[in-house]
Amino acid sequence: MSAVQFENEIRWDGNSLAVWATVNGSRIFCEIPRSTIHLFSGTIETARDRAEIFDRLRPAVIAKIACTTDSSMRLYPSDL
Repeated sequence: MSAVQFENEIRWDGNSLAVWATVNGSRIFCEIPRSTIHLFSGTIETARDRAEIFDRLRPAVIAKIACTTDSSMRLYPSDL
């Protein structure tokens, strides 16, 4: 697996953080549900909050991507 590249935009819809990753030319939709986020932070109010939480979870997201063959993945608390 080549290096995982993440897009800069990290979205928050009130239930999960979402970001697109690219690996070997394929895009993967990465979703981190509220249940996982609340292990690290109580609130997500700004783009900076989203970026900080994603940075903390980035290694776990990369590890989960390495184990999937799907075009999307969800990072659950049990994955940490």
